[in-house]
Amino acid sequence: MTEKLQIDTRIKRLINYIEEIDKGYIQVPSFQRDFIWENKQKKELFESIKRGYPIGSLLLWKPEEEYGTSKVIGPYSLPKARTNEFFYILDGFQRLSTIYGYLKNPKKTKVKVDENLRSKEYSIFYDLKTEEFFIPRSSNVELTQITVYTLIDTFEFLTYAGKLQNELKDNALIYLERAKELTTIFSDFTLPSIEIIGGKIEDAIEIFTRINSKGSVISPDWMLSALTNNENKNFNLGDLINELILDLEEFNFEKLKRELIVQCIQNSFGKIYFDTKIENLHKRKNFIDTTYIAIESIKKAVEFLFEELLIVSSKLLPYNSQLIFITDFFNQIENPSSEQLETLKKWFWQTSYANYFTIYSLSKIREAYNQFQKYLQGKTNQILYNDKVNKPFTVIEFPNKILFGSVRAKALVLFLLNYANDFKRISSKGDYNLNLIYPGNRGKDKLPENVFPFIKKIEKRKKKSDIQNIIKSDDFHKHFLTKEMLYKPNFLKQRKELIIKAEKEFVEKIDLKY
Repeated sequence: MTEKLQIDTRIKRLINYIEEIDKGYIQVPSFQRDFIWENKQKKELFESIKRGYPIGSLLLWKPEEEYGTSKVIGPYSLPKARTNEFFYILDGFQRLSTIYGYLKNPKKTKVKVDENLRSKEYSIFYDLKTEEFFIPRSSNVELTQITVYTLIDTFEFLTYAGKLQNELKDNALIYLERAKELTTIFSDFTLPSIEIIGGKIEDAIEIFTRINSKGSVISPDWMLSALTNNENKNFNLGDLINELILDLEEFNFEKLKRELIVQCIQNSFGKIYFDTKIENLHKRKNFIDTTYIAIESIKKAVEFLFEELLIVSSKLLPYNSQLIFITDFFNQIENPSSEQLETLKKWFWQTSYANYFTIYSLSKIREAYNQFQKYLQGKTNQILYNDKVNKPFTVIEFPNKILFGSVRAKALVLFLLNYANDFKRISSKGDYNLNLIYPGNRGKDKLPENVFPFIKKIEKRKKKSDIQNIIKSDDFHKHFLTKEMLYKPNFLKQRKELIIKAEKEFVEKIDLKY
Protein backbone atom coordinates (compact mmCIF):
# COMPACT_ATOMS: atom_id res chain seq x y z
CA MET A 1 0.00 0.00 0.00
CA THR A 2 1.16 3.55 -0.74
CA GLU A 3 2.88 5.02 2.32
CA LYS A 4 1.52 8.58 2.28
CA LEU A 5 -2.14 7.73 2.47
CA GLN A 6 -4.47 9.95 4.49
CA ILE A 7 -7.83 8.71 5.72
CA ASP A 8 -10.36 11.08 7.31
CA THR A 9 -13.89 10.55 8.56
CA ARG A 10 -16.37 13.39 8.24
CA ILE A 11 -20.05 13.80 9.04
CA LYS A 12 -22.12 16.10 6.83
CA ARG A 13 -25.75 16.92 6.27
CA LEU A 14 -27.47 15.67 3.11
CA ILE A 15 -27.67 19.24 1.83
CA ASN A 16 -23.88 19.51 2.09
CA TYR A 17 -23.37 16.52 -0.23
CA ILE A 18 -25.79 18.03 -2.74
CA GLU A 19 -23.87 21.33 -2.62
CA GLU A 20 -20.53 19.52 -3.09
CA ILE A 21 -21.83 17.71 -6.16
CA ASP A 22 -23.13 21.03 -7.51
CA LYS A 23 -19.69 22.59 -7.09
CA GLY A 24 -17.86 19.66 -8.72
CA TYR A 25 -16.24 18.40 -5.52
CA ILE A 26 -17.79 14.91 -5.82
CA GLN A 27 -17.49 12.96 -9.06
CA VAL A 28 -18.56 9.52 -10.29
CA PRO A 29 -15.61 7.49 -11.64
CA SER A 30 -16.03 6.05 -15.12
CA PHE A 31 -15.64 2.52 -13.72
CA GLN A 32 -18.54 2.93 -11.29
CA ARG A 33 -21.48 0.52 -11.70
CA ASP A 34 -24.70 1.83 -13.23
CA PHE A 35 -27.56 2.92 -11.03
CA ILE A 36 -29.58 -0.24 -10.41
CA TRP A 37 -31.84 0.46 -7.44
CA GLU A 38 -35.52 -0.41 -7.76
CA ASN A 39 -38.34 1.85 -6.52
CA LYS A 40 -38.69 -0.22 -3.37
CA GLN A 41 -35.07 0.41 -2.40
CA LYS A 42 -35.43 4.14 -3.06
CA LYS A 43 -38.51 4.41 -0.86
CA GLU A 44 -36.85 2.36 1.87
CA LEU A 45 -33.92 4.81 1.90
CA PHE A 46 -36.23 7.77 2.48
CA GLU A 47 -38.20 5.83 5.06
CA SER A 48 -34.96 5.15 6.94
CA ILE A 49 -34.07 8.87 6.85
CA LYS A 50 -37.53 9.74 8.14
CA ARG A 51 -37.14 7.34 11.06
CA GLY A 52 -33.62 8.56 11.79
CA TYR A 53 -32.05 5.20 11.02
CA PRO A 54 -28.40 5.09 9.90
CA ILE A 55 -28.00 4.49 6.17
CA GLY A 56 -24.34 3.49 6.21
CA SER A 57 -21.43 5.64 5.14
CA LEU A 58 -19.96 6.86 1.87
CA LEU A 59 -16.45 6.04 0.71
CA LEU A 60 -14.84 8.96 -1.13
CA TRP A 61 -11.40 8.94 -2.72
CA LYS A 62 -9.01 11.59 -3.98
CA PRO A 63 -6.41 9.59 -5.96
CA GLU A 64 -2.90 10.39 -7.08
CA GLU A 65 -4.05 10.30 -10.71
CA GLU A 66 -7.39 10.73 -12.47
CA TYR A 67 -9.38 7.76 -13.77
CA GLY A 68 -12.01 9.49 -15.85
CA THR A 69 -15.49 10.48 -14.74
CA SER A 70 -19.08 9.65 -15.59
CA LYS A 71 -21.14 12.47 -17.01
CA VAL A 72 -24.37 11.98 -15.05
CA ILE A 73 -25.74 11.33 -11.59
CA GLY A 74 -29.41 10.45 -11.50
CA PRO A 75 -31.23 12.56 -14.11
CA TYR A 76 -28.69 15.38 -13.84
CA SER A 77 -25.49 16.11 -15.73
CA LEU A 78 -22.52 16.16 -13.38
CA PRO A 79 -20.99 19.62 -12.90
CA LYS A 80 -17.42 19.91 -14.13
CA ALA A 81 -14.83 18.49 -11.73
CA ARG A 82 -12.74 20.89 -9.65
CA THR A 83 -9.16 20.24 -10.75
CA ASN A 84 -7.19 18.37 -8.08
CA GLU A 85 -9.91 19.11 -5.52
CA PHE A 86 -12.62 16.53 -6.18
CA PHE A 87 -13.31 13.11 -4.66
CA TYR A 88 -14.57 10.02 -6.49
CA ILE A 89 -17.53 8.22 -4.94
CA LEU A 90 -16.40 4.60 -4.50
CA ASP A 91 -19.02 3.15 -2.18
CA GLY A 92 -22.52 4.54 -1.67
CA PHE A 93 -23.18 5.47 -5.30
CA GLN A 94 -26.72 4.05 -5.23
CA ARG A 95 -27.54 6.02 -2.07
CA LEU A 96 -25.93 9.24 -3.25
CA SER A 97 -27.62 9.01 -6.67
CA THR A 98 -30.98 8.59 -4.95
CA ILE A 99 -30.34 11.45 -2.53
CA TYR A 100 -29.16 13.84 -5.25
CA GLY A 101 -31.65 12.68 -7.88
CA TYR A 102 -34.66 13.18 -5.63
CA LEU A 103 -33.64 16.01 -3.29
CA LYS A 104 -32.18 18.29 -5.95
CA ASN A 105 -34.76 20.90 -6.98
CA PRO A 106 -35.02 20.62 -10.80
CA LYS A 107 -36.36 24.20 -10.96
CA LYS A 108 -33.20 25.58 -9.36
CA THR A 109 -30.25 24.07 -11.15
CA LYS A 110 -27.87 25.26 -13.81
CA VAL A 111 -26.97 21.74 -14.96
CA LYS A 112 -28.75 19.88 -17.71
CA VAL A 113 -31.74 17.78 -16.57
CA ASP A 114 -33.15 14.76 -18.36
CA GLU A 115 -36.73 15.72 -17.58
CA ASN A 116 -38.18 12.54 -19.03
CA LEU A 117 -35.91 10.37 -16.83
CA ARG A 118 -36.53 12.60 -13.80
CA SER A 119 -40.31 12.40 -14.07
CA LYS A 120 -40.26 8.63 -14.60
CA GLU A 121 -37.50 7.49 -12.25
CA TYR A 122 -36.76 10.32 -9.84
CA SER A 123 -40.11 11.65 -8.71
CA ILE A 124 -41.13 10.72 -5.18
CA PHE A 125 -43.73 12.33 -2.90
CA TYR A 126 -44.66 12.18 0.76
CA ASP A 127 -48.36 11.83 1.51
CA LEU A 128 -49.13 13.98 4.56
CA LYS A 129 -52.41 12.14 5.08
CA THR A 130 -51.09 8.57 5.11
CA GLU A 131 -47.57 9.62 6.20
CA GLU A 132 -45.97 7.42 3.55
CA PHE A 133 -43.59 7.95 0.65
CA PHE A 134 -44.92 7.00 -2.77
CA ILE A 135 -43.92 7.20 -6.42
CA PRO A 136 -46.83 8.66 -8.45
CA ARG A 137 -48.13 6.88 -11.52
CA SER A 138 -49.25 10.14 -13.12
CA SER A 139 -48.72 13.87 -12.79
CA ASN A 140 -51.98 14.24 -10.88
CA VAL A 141 -51.17 14.55 -7.17
CA GLU A 142 -53.12 16.02 -4.27
CA LEU A 143 -52.20 19.20 -2.42
CA THR A 144 -51.35 17.17 0.68
CA GLN A 145 -48.75 15.23 -1.28
CA ILE A 146 -45.39 17.00 -1.19
CA THR A 147 -42.30 16.42 -3.35
CA VAL A 148 -39.27 15.41 -1.28
CA TYR A 149 -37.02 18.15 -2.68
CA THR A 150 -39.42 20.72 -1.16
CA LEU A 151 -38.46 19.39 2.27
CA ILE A 152 -34.93 20.84 2.12
CA ASP A 153 -35.63 23.98 0.09
CA THR A 154 -36.68 26.70 2.54
CA PHE A 155 -38.25 29.05 -0.01
CA GLU A 156 -40.00 26.21 -1.82
CA PHE A 157 -41.37 24.91 1.48
CA LEU A 158 -42.67 28.35 2.57
CA THR A 159 -44.44 28.73 -0.77
CA TYR A 160 -45.97 25.24 -0.38
CA ALA A 161 -47.00 25.94 3.24
CA GLY A 162 -48.73 29.17 2.23
CA LYS A 163 -50.65 27.42 -0.54
CA LEU A 164 -51.66 24.61 1.81
CA GLN A 165 -52.93 27.09 4.41
CA ASN A 166 -54.82 29.22 1.90
CA GLU A 167 -56.65 26.29 0.34
CA LEU A 168 -57.27 24.04 3.35
CA LYS A 169 -57.75 26.81 5.96
CA ASP A 170 -58.14 25.32 9.46
CA ASN A 171 -57.62 21.76 8.16
CA ALA A 172 -54.12 22.69 7.07
CA LEU A 173 -52.66 22.81 10.59
CA ILE A 174 -52.19 19.05 11.13
CA TYR A 175 -50.59 18.63 7.70
CA LEU A 176 -48.32 21.63 8.20
CA GLU A 177 -47.06 20.21 11.49
CA ARG A 178 -46.28 16.89 9.81
CA ALA A 179 -44.52 18.64 6.95
CA LYS A 180 -42.45 20.84 9.31
CA GLU A 181 -41.39 17.83 11.35
CA LEU A 182 -40.27 16.00 8.21
CA THR A 183 -38.48 19.11 6.94
CA THR A 184 -36.48 19.31 10.16
CA ILE A 185 -35.58 15.61 9.94
CA PHE A 186 -34.34 15.86 6.35
CA SER A 187 -32.53 19.15 6.90
CA ASP A 188 -30.69 17.86 9.97
CA PHE A 189 -30.03 14.30 8.81
CA THR A 190 -26.33 13.54 8.62
CA LEU A 191 -24.36 10.99 6.67
CA PRO A 192 -20.75 10.00 7.48
CA SER A 193 -18.11 9.66 4.79
CA ILE A 194 -14.69 8.07 4.84
CA GLU A 195 -12.32 10.12 2.71
CA ILE A 196 -9.17 8.53 1.29
CA ILE A 197 -6.56 11.00 0.08
CA GLY A 198 -3.76 9.73 -2.15
CA GLY A 199 -2.90 6.26 -3.35
CA LYS A 200 -3.87 4.26 -6.40
CA ILE A 201 -6.96 2.22 -7.15
CA GLU A 202 -5.38 -0.88 -5.56
CA ASP A 203 -5.06 1.04 -2.27
CA ALA A 204 -8.67 2.22 -2.41
CA ILE A 205 -9.93 -1.31 -3.08
CA GLU A 206 -7.86 -2.74 -0.22
CA ILE A 207 -9.27 -0.14 2.18
CA PHE A 208 -12.79 -0.74 0.89
CA THR A 209 -12.41 -4.48 1.40
CA ARG A 210 -11.11 -4.07 4.94
CA ILE A 211 -13.81 -1.59 5.89
CA ASN A 212 -16.48 -3.95 4.59
CA SER A 213 -14.95 -7.18 5.88
CA LYS A 214 -17.97 -7.72 8.12
CA GLY A 215 -20.49 -6.02 5.90
CA SER A 216 -21.12 -5.75 2.17
CA VAL A 217 -18.32 -7.14 0.04
CA ILE A 218 -17.03 -5.38 -3.03
CA SER A 219 -18.42 -7.11 -6.11
CA PRO A 220 -15.89 -8.88 -8.40
CA ASP A 221 -17.02 -7.02 -11.52
CA TRP A 222 -16.75 -3.65 -9.74
CA MET A 223 -13.25 -4.46 -8.53
CA LEU A 224 -12.09 -5.67 -11.94
CA SER A 225 -13.72 -2.71 -13.70
CA ALA A 226 -11.94 -0.31 -11.35
CA LEU A 227 -8.57 -2.02 -11.71
CA THR A 228 -8.72 -2.28 -15.50
CA ASN A 229 -10.43 0.94 -16.51
CA ASN A 230 -8.43 2.33 -19.42
CA GLU A 231 -9.67 5.47 -21.15
CA ASN A 232 -6.74 5.53 -23.56
CA LYS A 233 -7.75 2.12 -24.93
CA ASN A 234 -11.46 2.86 -24.61
CA PHE A 235 -11.89 -0.14 -22.31
CA ASN A 236 -14.45 -0.31 -19.53
CA LEU A 237 -15.33 -3.77 -18.25
CA GLY A 238 -18.57 -2.63 -16.63
CA ASP A 239 -19.85 -1.27 -19.96
CA LEU A 240 -18.68 -4.44 -21.71
CA ILE A 241 -20.68 -6.61 -19.29
CA ASN A 242 -23.73 -4.36 -19.71
CA GLU A 243 -23.55 -4.79 -23.49
CA LEU A 244 -23.15 -8.55 -23.13
CA ILE A 245 -26.23 -8.81 -20.91
CA LEU A 246 -28.23 -6.89 -23.52
CA ASP A 247 -27.00 -9.28 -26.23
CA LEU A 248 -28.02 -12.28 -24.11
CA GLU A 249 -31.65 -11.13 -23.98
CA GLU A 250 -32.09 -12.85 -27.34
CA PHE A 251 -31.47 -16.16 -25.56
CA ASN A 252 -33.39 -15.31 -22.36
CA PHE A 253 -30.08 -15.25 -20.50
CA GLU A 254 -30.21 -11.59 -19.49
CA LYS A 255 -30.53 -12.57 -15.81
CA LEU A 256 -27.08 -14.14 -15.85
CA LYS A 257 -25.23 -12.89 -12.78
CA ARG A 258 -22.39 -10.47 -13.38
CA GLU A 259 -20.22 -12.47 -10.99
CA LEU A 260 -20.61 -15.54 -13.23
CA ILE A 261 -19.53 -13.48 -16.25
CA VAL A 262 -16.41 -12.39 -14.33
CA GLN A 263 -15.71 -16.04 -13.43
CA CYS A 264 -15.87 -16.95 -17.13
CA ILE A 265 -13.31 -14.21 -17.79
CA GLN A 266 -11.11 -15.38 -14.90
CA ASN A 267 -11.22 -18.90 -16.27
CA SER A 268 -9.87 -17.70 -19.61
CA PHE A 269 -6.33 -17.15 -18.32
CA GLY A 270 -5.16 -20.76 -18.09
CA LYS A 271 -6.32 -21.63 -14.57
CA ILE A 272 -9.62 -22.66 -13.02
CA TYR A 273 -11.43 -19.46 -12.01
CA PHE A 274 -11.19 -19.98 -8.24
CA ASP A 275 -7.39 -20.19 -8.54
CA THR A 276 -7.18 -16.90 -10.45
CA LYS A 277 -7.11 -13.84 -8.21
CA ILE A 278 -9.10 -10.90 -9.50
CA GLU A 279 -6.74 -8.35 -7.97
CA ASN A 280 -3.87 -9.74 -10.07
CA LEU A 281 -5.62 -10.04 -13.44
CA HIS A 282 -5.25 -6.38 -14.37
CA LYS A 283 -1.46 -6.75 -14.25
CA ARG A 284 -1.50 -9.14 -17.20
CA LYS A 285 -0.48 -7.54 -20.49
CA ASN A 286 -3.04 -9.64 -22.36
CA PHE A 287 -5.93 -8.81 -20.03
CA ILE A 288 -7.92 -6.61 -22.42
CA ASP A 289 -7.47 -8.87 -25.46
CA THR A 290 -8.29 -12.03 -23.47
CA THR A 291 -11.38 -10.37 -21.97
CA TYR A 292 -12.74 -9.42 -25.39
CA ILE A 293 -12.26 -13.03 -26.54
CA ALA A 294 -13.96 -14.34 -23.39
CA ILE A 295 -16.98 -12.06 -23.87
CA GLU A 296 -17.43 -13.37 -27.42
CA SER A 297 -16.98 -16.94 -26.17
CA ILE A 298 -19.70 -16.44 -23.54
CA LYS A 299 -22.06 -15.44 -26.37
CA LYS A 300 -21.06 -18.56 -28.31
CA ALA A 301 -21.48 -20.73 -25.21
CA VAL A 302 -24.99 -19.39 -24.53
CA GLU A 303 -25.93 -19.81 -28.20
CA PHE A 304 -24.66 -23.41 -28.05
CA LEU A 305 -26.68 -24.14 -24.91
CA PHE A 306 -29.76 -22.58 -26.47
CA GLU A 307 -29.61 -24.10 -29.94
CA GLU A 308 -28.02 -27.49 -29.30
CA LEU A 309 -29.46 -28.35 -25.87
CA LEU A 310 -32.68 -26.31 -25.79
CA ILE A 311 -31.65 -24.35 -22.71
CA VAL A 312 -33.96 -21.52 -23.72
CA SER A 313 -33.65 -19.72 -20.39
CA SER A 314 -30.82 -19.23 -17.93
CA LYS A 315 -32.97 -20.76 -15.18
CA LEU A 316 -32.71 -24.09 -17.02
CA LEU A 317 -28.90 -24.22 -16.78
CA PRO A 318 -28.08 -27.00 -14.28
CA TYR A 319 -24.69 -25.60 -13.21
CA ASN A 320 -22.99 -22.22 -13.56
CA SER A 321 -19.71 -24.12 -13.87
CA GLN A 322 -20.98 -25.63 -17.12
CA LEU A 323 -21.12 -22.19 -18.69
CA ILE A 324 -17.60 -21.43 -17.39
CA PHE A 325 -16.18 -24.61 -18.92
CA ILE A 326 -18.09 -24.24 -22.19
CA THR A 327 -16.88 -20.64 -22.50
CA ASP A 328 -13.32 -21.98 -22.29
CA PHE A 329 -14.18 -24.52 -25.00
CA PHE A 330 -15.02 -21.67 -27.40
CA ASN A 331 -12.04 -19.62 -26.18
CA GLN A 332 -9.71 -22.28 -27.49
CA ILE A 333 -11.65 -23.86 -30.34
CA GLU A 334 -12.82 -21.05 -32.59
CA ASN A 335 -14.45 -23.28 -35.21
CA PRO A 336 -15.28 -26.64 -33.58
CA SER A 337 -16.05 -29.66 -35.74
CA SER A 338 -19.40 -31.45 -35.50
CA GLU A 339 -17.59 -34.25 -33.64
CA GLN A 340 -16.21 -31.82 -31.06
CA LEU A 341 -19.66 -30.29 -30.56
CA GLU A 342 -21.16 -33.74 -30.04
CA THR A 343 -18.44 -34.48 -27.47
CA LEU A 344 -19.28 -31.23 -25.68
CA LYS A 345 -23.00 -32.08 -25.68
CA LYS A 346 -22.26 -35.48 -24.20
CA TRP A 347 -20.08 -33.84 -21.54
CA PHE A 348 -22.96 -31.50 -20.69
CA TRP A 349 -25.45 -34.36 -20.27
CA GLN A 350 -22.98 -36.40 -18.24
CA THR A 351 -22.14 -33.57 -15.84
CA SER A 352 -25.83 -32.72 -15.44
CA TYR A 353 -27.08 -36.24 -14.76
CA ALA A 354 -24.10 -37.21 -12.59
CA ASN A 355 -24.46 -34.17 -10.28
CA TYR A 356 -20.84 -33.68 -11.28
CA PHE A 357 -20.19 -30.25 -9.80
CA THR A 358 -21.97 -31.19 -6.57
CA ILE A 359 -20.25 -34.47 -5.77
CA TYR A 360 -16.76 -33.17 -6.50
CA SER A 361 -14.72 -31.00 -4.12
CA LEU A 362 -12.78 -27.96 -5.36
CA SER A 363 -9.63 -30.04 -5.70
CA LYS A 364 -11.49 -32.57 -7.86
CA ILE A 365 -13.05 -29.81 -9.97
CA ARG A 366 -9.52 -28.52 -10.51
CA GLU A 367 -8.62 -31.97 -11.84
CA ALA A 368 -11.76 -31.93 -13.99
CA TYR A 369 -10.65 -28.57 -15.41
CA ASN A 370 -7.18 -29.94 -16.20
CA GLN A 371 -8.75 -32.93 -17.98
CA PHE A 372 -11.00 -30.59 -19.94
CA GLN A 373 -7.95 -28.52 -20.92
CA LYS A 374 -6.07 -31.58 -22.16
CA TYR A 375 -9.00 -32.39 -24.43
CA LEU A 376 -9.12 -28.82 -25.78
CA GLN A 377 -5.37 -28.94 -26.46
CA GLY A 378 -5.70 -32.24 -28.33
CA LYS A 379 -3.70 -34.20 -25.75
CA THR A 380 -6.53 -36.68 -25.06
CA ASN A 381 -9.83 -37.81 -26.50
CA GLN A 382 -11.35 -38.06 -23.01
CA ILE A 383 -13.09 -34.83 -22.01
CA LEU A 384 -14.71 -36.04 -18.78
CA TYR A 385 -12.65 -36.45 -15.62
CA ASN A 386 -13.48 -39.50 -13.49
CA ASP A 387 -11.48 -40.17 -10.35
CA LYS A 388 -12.73 -43.75 -10.29
CA VAL A 389 -11.31 -45.42 -13.38
CA ASN A 390 -13.63 -47.86 -15.17
CA LYS A 391 -16.51 -47.05 -12.78
CA PRO A 392 -19.25 -44.98 -14.46
CA PHE A 393 -21.02 -42.13 -12.72
CA THR A 394 -24.40 -43.01 -11.24
CA VAL A 395 -27.52 -40.97 -11.90
CA ILE A 396 -29.37 -40.09 -8.72
CA GLU A 397 -32.95 -41.25 -8.35
CA PHE A 398 -35.87 -39.87 -10.32
CA PRO A 399 -36.95 -36.51 -8.81
CA ASN A 400 -40.10 -36.35 -6.71
CA LYS A 401 -40.94 -32.86 -7.90
CA ILE A 402 -39.94 -30.43 -10.62
CA LEU A 403 -38.19 -27.66 -8.71
CA PHE A 404 -35.74 -25.40 -10.52
CA GLY A 405 -33.36 -25.37 -7.61
CA SER A 406 -32.68 -29.03 -8.32
CA VAL A 407 -30.03 -30.05 -10.87
CA ARG A 408 -31.72 -33.44 -11.30
CA ALA A 409 -35.09 -31.82 -12.03
CA LYS A 410 -33.51 -29.46 -14.60
CA ALA A 411 -31.81 -32.43 -16.28
CA LEU A 412 -35.17 -34.20 -16.55
CA VAL A 413 -36.95 -31.13 -17.99
CA LEU A 414 -34.16 -30.72 -20.56
CA PHE A 415 -34.42 -34.40 -21.44
CA LEU A 416 -38.20 -34.05 -21.98
CA LEU A 417 -37.70 -30.96 -24.15
CA ASN A 418 -34.99 -32.56 -26.26
CA TYR A 419 -36.84 -35.87 -26.55
CA ALA A 420 -39.97 -34.07 -27.82
CA ASN A 421 -37.77 -32.32 -30.40
CA ASP A 422 -36.03 -35.56 -31.47
CA PHE A 423 -32.77 -34.15 -30.01
CA LYS A 424 -32.53 -31.72 -32.94
CA ARG A 425 -31.07 -28.24 -32.76
CA ILE A 426 -33.23 -25.14 -32.94
CA SER A 427 -32.47 -21.67 -34.26
CA SER A 428 -31.89 -18.83 -31.83
CA LYS A 429 -33.84 -16.61 -34.20
CA GLY A 430 -37.12 -18.23 -33.16
CA ASP A 431 -39.36 -16.96 -30.38
CA TYR A 432 -38.58 -19.61 -27.78
CA ASN A 433 -39.09 -19.68 -24.04
CA LEU A 434 -39.83 -22.29 -21.42
CA ASN A 435 -43.49 -23.10 -20.78
CA LEU A 436 -44.66 -25.76 -18.34
CA ILE A 437 -48.14 -27.23 -18.75
CA TYR A 438 -49.81 -29.14 -15.91
CA PRO A 439 -52.88 -30.84 -17.42
CA GLY A 440 -53.54 -33.10 -14.44
CA ASN A 441 -54.91 -32.46 -10.99
CA ARG A 442 -53.72 -29.19 -9.47
CA GLY A 443 -52.42 -30.89 -6.35
CA LYS A 444 -50.03 -32.88 -8.54
CA ASP A 445 -48.62 -29.88 -10.42
CA LYS A 446 -45.01 -30.44 -9.40
CA LEU A 447 -44.95 -34.18 -10.09
CA PRO A 448 -42.56 -34.91 -13.00
CA GLU A 449 -45.12 -37.14 -14.70
CA ASN A 450 -47.62 -34.26 -14.66
CA VAL A 451 -45.25 -31.75 -16.27
CA PHE A 452 -45.30 -31.12 -20.01
CA PRO A 453 -42.49 -28.69 -20.92
CA PHE A 454 -42.64 -26.75 -24.20
CA ILE A 455 -40.31 -24.20 -25.74
CA LYS A 456 -42.92 -22.44 -27.84
CA LYS A 457 -45.37 -19.98 -26.32
CA ILE A 458 -48.57 -21.78 -25.49
CA GLU A 459 -51.70 -21.01 -23.53
CA LYS A 460 -51.54 -22.66 -20.13
CA ARG A 461 -54.37 -25.04 -19.36
CA LYS A 462 -55.06 -27.14 -16.31
CA LYS A 463 -57.60 -29.76 -17.27
CA LYS A 464 -56.47 -33.21 -18.35
CA SER A 465 -58.75 -33.18 -21.42
CA ASP A 466 -57.07 -30.04 -22.72
CA ILE A 467 -53.84 -31.89 -23.42
CA GLN A 468 -55.41 -33.05 -26.69
CA ASN A 469 -55.77 -29.41 -27.73
CA ILE A 470 -52.14 -28.70 -26.89
CA ILE A 471 -50.42 -31.72 -28.41
CA LYS A 472 -51.20 -33.09 -31.85
CA SER A 473 -52.15 -36.75 -31.68
CA ASP A 474 -49.27 -37.62 -34.02
CA ASP A 475 -46.88 -36.15 -31.46
CA PHE A 476 -48.29 -37.94 -28.40
CA HIS A 477 -45.39 -40.39 -28.34
CA LYS A 478 -42.91 -37.52 -28.12
CA HIS A 479 -44.49 -36.58 -24.80
CA PHE A 480 -44.82 -40.14 -23.47
CA LEU A 481 -48.55 -40.40 -24.14
CA THR A 482 -51.01 -42.55 -26.04
CA LYS A 483 -54.64 -41.76 -26.83
CA GLU A 484 -55.75 -44.68 -24.68
CA MET A 485 -53.83 -43.44 -21.62
CA LEU A 486 -55.75 -40.16 -21.42
CA TYR A 487 -58.98 -41.97 -20.57
CA LYS A 488 -57.50 -43.97 -17.72
CA PRO A 489 -57.43 -42.67 -14.14
CA ASN A 490 -53.81 -43.70 -13.66
CA PHE A 491 -52.45 -42.18 -16.87
CA LEU A 492 -49.86 -40.15 -14.95
CA LYS A 493 -48.41 -43.30 -13.42
CA GLN A 494 -48.16 -44.88 -16.86
CA ARG A 495 -46.51 -41.77 -18.26
CA LYS A 496 -43.94 -41.81 -15.45
CA GLU A 497 -43.02 -45.39 -16.30
CA LEU A 498 -42.52 -44.48 -19.96
CA ILE A 499 -40.35 -41.47 -19.06
CA ILE A 500 -38.16 -43.53 -16.72
CA LYS A 501 -37.67 -46.19 -19.36
CA ALA A 502 -36.65 -43.68 -22.04
CA GLU A 503 -34.45 -41.69 -19.68
CA LYS A 504 -32.67 -44.88 -18.59
CA GLU A 505 -31.93 -45.78 -22.20
CA PHE A 506 -30.63 -42.25 -22.86
CA VAL A 507 -28.22 -42.01 -19.91
CA GLU A 508 -26.86 -45.49 -20.51
CA LYS A 509 -25.98 -44.45 -24.06
CA ILE A 510 -23.82 -41.67 -22.62
CA ASP A 511 -22.01 -44.12 -20.34
CA LEU A 512 -23.83 -43.41 -17.06
CA LYS A 513 -25.41 -45.89 -14.66
CA TYR A 514 -29.15 -45.33 -14.06
